[in-house]
Amino acid sequence: MKKLPMFLFICFFFGAALLPSESVLAQKPSTPKLSHGSPNDAGINKDKLNEIDTIVEQAITNGVTPGAVVLIAKDNKIIKEEAYGFATKYDMGELVNNPKKMTQNTIFDLASVTKVMGTTQGIMKLVSDGVLSVDDKVSDYIPEFGKNGKESVTIADLLTHTSGLTPWEPTYLYASNSSEVLSYINDLSLEYETGTNRRYSDFSFMMLGFLIEEVSGQRLDIFLEENIYKPLKMQDTMFNPSTNTNKRIASTSWGNPYEYKMVDDPNFGYYVEEDADDFKRWRNYTLHGEVNDGNSFYANNGIAGHAGLFSTARDLAVLGQTMLNNGSYGNFELYDEEVINTFTSVQRYGQGFGWERNQQWYMGDQHAEEAFGHTGFTGTQVIFDPTHNLQIIILTNKQHNGPLESGSYPSTGTLSKEISNTVYESIID
Repeated sequence: MKKLPMFLFICFFFGAALLPSESVLAQKPSTPKLSHGSPNDAGINKDKLNEIDTIVEQAITNGVTPGAVVLIAKDNKIIKEEAYGFATKYDMGELVNNPKKMTQNTIFDLASVTKVMGTTQGIMKLVSDGVLSVDDKVSDYIPEFGKNGKESVTIADLLTHTSGLTPWEPTYLYASNSSEVLSYINDLSLEYETGTNRRYSDFSFMMLGFLIEEVSGQRLDIFLEENIYKPLKMQDTMFNPSTNTNKRIASTSWGNPYEYKMVDDPNFGYYVEEDADDFKRWRNYTLHGEVNDGNSFYANNGIAGHAGLFSTARDLAVLGQTMLNNGSYGNFELYDEEVINTFTSVQRYGQGFGWERNQQWYMGDQHAEEAFGHTGFTGTQVIFDPTHNLQIIILTNKQHNGPLESGSYPSTGTLSKEISNTVYESIID
């Protein structure tokens, strides 16, 4: 059994004494919750805002994505929440007889948005609670990690993608469960000296997921559910969705053709020595309710720090508003204001801890300097702007149209950029 840090040990045995009394909690001022409101009440030009409809419909016509959900919230008011196109349109490339329309309640595979709406949230919570510091060495908690040049890698190095860990490898060729994946990463050497470069790395966030599990003594999905999603009543945010949610889930790729090509084709971004056909678990069916990412699905049973989270636009907006409220939502305090300010501020290479900043390719040209966000490979984008108390959430199932002739998928970055610019242009001075 894993040993817990002394802080948690004390909390478990003296938790009642450490927690604030009900009377103290009652005295804390309540922060605003989300509600629906009119664009005019939020200082938004409704006609300009509604140009988003044409932008999304044109992207669907152009084959960028079969469907989308867009949610815009300003000043704690949801001022636009629309569903477009189809959640399920194909079965392995063949049109289905009864395509399933997209709805506002459609659940999406978030892909790398997991990194910020899942794993980063968990680290923020632990830092706010005093359990961790971003300056802590990873090897202080997972000693086996501290070898082959990784002895001094910190939590901050992982959060900023500057650890030196490889961006990607097909761990499922070498490991069949999370324990084996962790051992595989522990044995890796660094690809570059820590802190000397920034290379966006799934492996850094896999390690952050393992770190949360080590410190909390809980599986990542359970920790996030109990400490973040359940208190915020985010009932549609989960890893490995249950079958009773299938009717609401957007279908994604036709198997894993992109990752197959990543392993098979040495000119497709990565060189992998193994033969792709030696792996016998490639999926040859339309993915629906299964995470697209291979390292999450095949090697980590759908629960990983870099990918695997499913959610709706509405649920994400609740968590987004919590951040814009400086860590609180209603009477629930998730973390303190200092933590949200630290994680979303520029730390290294112009980016925050987990959070991206100044990414015009999907955030647009007009966002405030303080805006932060992230994207996901399945066609998901979240943008949060504390200066304007503004959220822009764009979820698509772009992979469901199938890959391009090149083997890649269309980018939804331009779609997101156009929507973002339209939102800012609709703000009445």
